[in-house]
Formats: sequence, C-alpha cells, structure tokens
Amino acid sequence: MMDENLKDTSEDESDSVEEVVEMKPLPAPRLITFRQNVLGGWSDRSSGNDSGLPSSARETTTSLNRQSSTSVFPAIINLNVGGQLYMTRLSTLLKFSDSMLAAMFSGRHQIDKDKDGNFFLDSNGQVFCHILEYLRYGTLPPNDAAYLVFRDANYYGLHELADMLQLKPEIAALAVKQAQRAQFPNYETVKEDVIKAAMARATTSRIGDVYVYAFRKDFKPRAANFNPKHGCIIENAQVSYGGWESAADEDIFIRCLENDLIEEGFTLRPHEGKKKCKYYFGQTCPKFIFKITILFE
Repeated sequence: MMDENLKDTSEDESDSVEEVVEMKPLPAPRLITFRQNVLGGWSDRSSGNDSGLPSSARETTTSLNRQSSTSVFPAIINLNVGGQLYMTRLSTLLKFSDSMLAAMFSGRHQIDKDKDGNFFLDSNGQVFCHILEYLRYGTLPPNDAAYLVFRDANYYGLHELADMLQLKPEIAALAVKQAQRAQFPNYETVKEDVIKAAMARATTSRIGDVYVYAFRKDFKPRAANFNPKHGCIIENAQVSYGGWESAADEDIFIRCLENDLIEEGFTLRPHEGKKKCKYYFGQTCPKFIFKITILFE
C-alpha cells in the first residue's frame, strides 16, 4: 500500500468543503535590529537617555550634554576606529542625542584610548567613514555598502539612518526574507533537521533524499469510519513540521527551505511536486509529503 501512496498526483480527491481564508493586511517587513541591546552600558534612563522626553526637553538635555562634553573632551576628536584613524568635531559625534556615540562622548563615561592617545572604537574602520558622512551631511552610503552601514548604524544607535537604509535594495530584500521566514515558528531548527536527515541518508550514495511532512493546520477527519492508522504516506517522512498561524501554505514553506539551502551553498535537485496519500474510506486523506534532495558531491 505504501508504494501506491508514494505515486505523484495532481488530482484533488478531497470531498471537504473549501476553506475560506480571511486575508488581513500585513505590515511592511522590517529587519530585526540591535536596538534593544545597542546602548548596553552606555546609556539608560538614569544616565540621560532622553528618548521618552518631549522635543523641548530633549533640546535642553542635548544642550546640557554638550556643555558637559565640552568640559571633558576637546572640540576636535581623534578617533581610532578598528585601526583606521579619523578626525572630526565633537559636535558631529553628539548630533543625535539618543545615539551610542552621543552617550560615549557625553562626559559620563570613560572611553578607551590607543597608545597614541586616540579615542578607540571597536568596529569596522572602513565602514565608519559612511557613518561620519551621514553625521556631517546626512548622506546615505552607496548600495554596495548599505548593509554594513546598516549594521553599524544599529550598533551606534543611529536609528534614523537605519530606518532610511531599510529601503535600500539589499536590506529591503533581507527584510522581506526575514518576514517570510518569521511566519514559520522554529524555522531554523527545521532547516537544520532537514540538513541532518539528508546527511544521514547520503552516506552510501551521496544523495540525501528527505521526505518532509509539512502541514499548516492539523487534519481532523469527519467521517466516522475513517481509519487514522491506514498506513498514511506521511509515515515515509523523515521530518515533520506544523502547524502555523499565517496564511502561507505548505508549498511556500518548502520553497523557503529550498531557496535558503541553495543560498547557503547546497546543491539541490529540481523541485518535485508533493506526493499525496491515496487512502479513502468515507473521506479522502488530504495529507501529503514533499521530497527535498541534497547532493553531497
């Protein structure tokens, strides 16, 4: 019976009522950033993080911070950023009062110096030039540097810059990809399970065929004489995963897996259609499995 179940079919033999899915508007995808942890020990409510204050109070706080900074730091700041030397005005570093840079140079914290007396920042020195260009002129980096600048903009707490960079092509694509994967709980764990199953099955031939049973909603039979132990096709699956709340169906989930595996460098055989269960007794079994084949060449 299991050989018959593994046959490919595109026919829909289900007698179930068509499911009506209410489509709700989705929010624009946004990348998960470092905002929750970026300031770390550099800034908090008690030490001057004024993000919750009205604009007039923030202006007053910024003015006080600058007065405090000028009493500790020189007007011209020499920086060693990951080995790259920069020179800029203190006022440039203090431009955004809720940033980590403003917190560092507020006069409330001690900053490490290198052997030559330059203030040291432990980040990518080649990227920092774009950070300075934004602080000085409000200019955005070219597309080929956008992601690295986006990463450091979050690190330095430059939220306005990070928000603008979300619309750059590479970062927008990452945001969409992240939002798509977020529809599936424990997605990364399932992807790892598929890779491990393929490795185990490829020991002899270097061909890792993995059958995946994916289901958005669990199936509950309505027919009283439906036998749940009918030797279902899903018994052939090495990996089972479900369910999830989003409207994305099982085909989209499998496509996500295949695309990610290919992007990570794995060689896959062309996508195959899902294989449906053939059982029928009072009601068709609607379950099906997908085959993902990873070649270890």
